[in-house]
Amino acid sequence: MDQHSKTKSDSESLPAGLTLRALRPTDSEQYHALLQLPAVVHGNPHVPFETLAQTRESMAKIDPTAIAMVATVGDTLVGIAQLSPMKGRRSHVGSFSISVHDAWHGRGIGRRLMVELLDLADNWLGLRRLELNVFADNHAALAPYHKFGFEIEVRQRGAVLRRGVLIDSFMMARFHEPAPLMSGPLASPLNANGAPRNGTKP
Repeated sequence: MDQHSKTKSDSESLPAGLTLRALRPTDSEQYHALLQLPAVVHGNPHVPFETLAQTRESMAKIDPTAIAMVATVGDTLVGIAQLSPMKGRRSHVGSFSISVHDAWHGRGIGRRLMVELLDLADNWLGLRRLELNVFADNHAALAPYHKFGFEIEVRQRGAVLRRGVLIDSFMMARFHEPAPLMSGPLASPLNANGAPRNGTKP
């Protein structure tokens, strides 16, 4: 899952050459620059003007169970996403985040990252519940989240301070049905005792 090119159905709207791959240590400078862009800061709770060293420290602390990916066009990093499975009694739950470079909004990059994260959550990790937090005034993000099946569960009043105003935040979630069992012929020609089943050759 380290690298994926755009699918045929996305080809009409996505930038030519868009690729999704795993985050690398060498991405740190572009990753840091994206996090400091005005629209990204406006839509996320992190503090502006963090240093590159702080960003590299945060990257190093990403949990080994998390999936961190980037979207690139050529050598340019145009989007980032992270899916973090929970542990223990919440091991059926995952949280995620997506950010797109200010100059690449409206090109389908966020949607492409979302599709990839949902595929990973549903078909590879078997997560039943996905959670996210989004500012209540981030209408550009709310619309696609609703389209992908996320529902608002909680409104957190005054959750984040932004430019002197306390901003409300929504907690949204999406549930997915359990993965089906394999259908068709029996997976093994042996019975419970390890002997060949009737009509099968050892």
